[in-house]
Amino acid sequence: MVTLIVSDIFGHTPKLDAFAQELGTKVVICSPYASCQNLTGQSEKKTYDRFITSMGHDGYAFKVKEALINEQPDFIVAFSAGAVAAWRALAATPLKRVQKMIGFYPGQIRNYTNLHPQCHVDLYFPHKEEHFDISPVISRLKTVSGVQCVRTRYNHGFMNALSQNFNTYAYLHYTHLCDQEAVVVQNSLVNHQVEVTL
Repeated sequence: MVTLIVSDIFGHTPKLDAFAQELGTKVVICSPYASCQNLTGQSEKKTYDRFITSMGHDGYAFKVKEALINEQPDFIVAFSAGAVAAWRALAATPLKRVQKMIGFYPGQIRNYTNLHPQCHVDLYFPHKEEHFDISPVISRLKTVSGVQCVRTRYNHGFMNALSQNFNTYAYLHYTHLCDQEAVVVQNSLVNHQVEVTL
């Protein structure tokens, strides 16, 4: 089984490697940057500006689409800009292999609620977003088949130790949830393989 982790604007960091090790599957990390980043102490505004200059949202969606085709993942965990890039890439790629995607605080998804990824998607939103009202976005996404939305009590960035909104309890809770979902996907694949073999 292959899990694709799609990073936020901070990219592939040692903290993201630590998260990946918790999942217990073969993991591929997709990042907007070419190499592992060490951005400790860099402001989120500066990091966002760097993301827009070096890759941007459209470029990242294209890069994730390429990763879907090349890596053929079964399970996706994605964060922020990466969650939106994965959402867009899944909707644009007719792959049947991806069983499930979990996306955390995908703010820009508000611009892509008309898309329909071809797998189950669980989206974990922050309690609020600074620049827009989450409620109508969640209401619209709940009408999309296979999509489940959860509004958490945490702020945008709660899964990333480099974010000012990082929350240790939320990180531990949702890392465990991702690990459990990886097991469910893996068991589903094994059961399917047994049925095909029989």
